[in-house]
Amino acid sequence: MDYAPTFELAPAERKDIPRLAHIHVVACLPDNAFGLYFATPTEFEKGVTQMLEGQVGDPTWQHLKVVDKKTGVLAAWASWNTPTDAQIRERDGKAVAKIADSEKGKGKGEFDFPPGLPTYVQEDTDRWLEKWTSGKRHILCKALFTEPSFQRQGMGNALVKYGNQLADQASLPIFLQGSPFGYPIYAKHNFETVQYLDVDLREWAPSAKSNDKGYGNYRFRYMLRLPRTLPKTS
Repeated sequence: MDYAPTFELAPAERKDIPRLAHIHVVACLPDNAFGLYFATPTEFEKGVTQMLEGQVGDPTWQHLKVVDKKTGVLAAWASWNTPTDAQIRERDGKAVAKIADSEKGKGKGEFDFPPGLPTYVQEDTDRWLEKWTSGKRHILCKALFTEPSFQRQGMGNALVKYGNQLADQASLPIFLQGSPFGYPIYAKHNFETVQYLDVDLREWAPSAKSNDKGYGNYRFRYMLRLPRTLPKTS
């Protein structure tokens, strides 16, 4: 028997930014790595808000929200970026310069906390994207978060399916970075792990080596889904 969904999908608007940022933070709180990105949840939420203010409304970005029908609450959201050819060329040029600079002997110990860990991870992500997407059109899935009280209701699956449909319609691959918490849903929807970064969080967490806070090895998975349609020929 088929059941009607208890939620609906709609484009996110700028007025939704505070709620989107809040969901991002509360969904990440159980994740030890994200806990090291900012000193406090308040600072984390402030950083996400600033990020979203630069994205929502930009034509190269799509932000989709999920609203629970019973309560009317915005419960989950995701975003995708489809850079233009000009943006790809500009990004590739900057990436080459950043990669060259980062390979001049900078080691883990030379990053400050915070934002040491996110800088270290971003540089590795830049190298991966440069390798796989240089000069090529593509889509980046940049975020997908569900408020904990609304998890396991199919909202995340619906968002992933929506993004995959975008990619199939445009005949473009989707790239993303999956956390240990998030990657299973992407694997379920035909994303393949093509590379990964292992990080010992004890090297980044203050006083983690002197007490047990659950820190240890953390794997960032770089994932790819190829489109199910071929590019249109002129």
